[in-house]
Amino acid sequence: MMYKKLLLPIVSFMLVLTGCDAKDTCLDQGGRYNEATKQCEK
Repeated sequence: MMYKKLLLPIVSFMLVLTGCDAKDTCLDQGGRYNEATKQCEK
């Protein structure tokens, strides 16, 4: 039961980290990150 209660916060946290990493990677490569489409534009 405890495992199921922890699963959602952990998954949510991982998605937030992944989203931040994608944006940072895009900006580091000299691209522009489009917040509306969540895509990197070079």
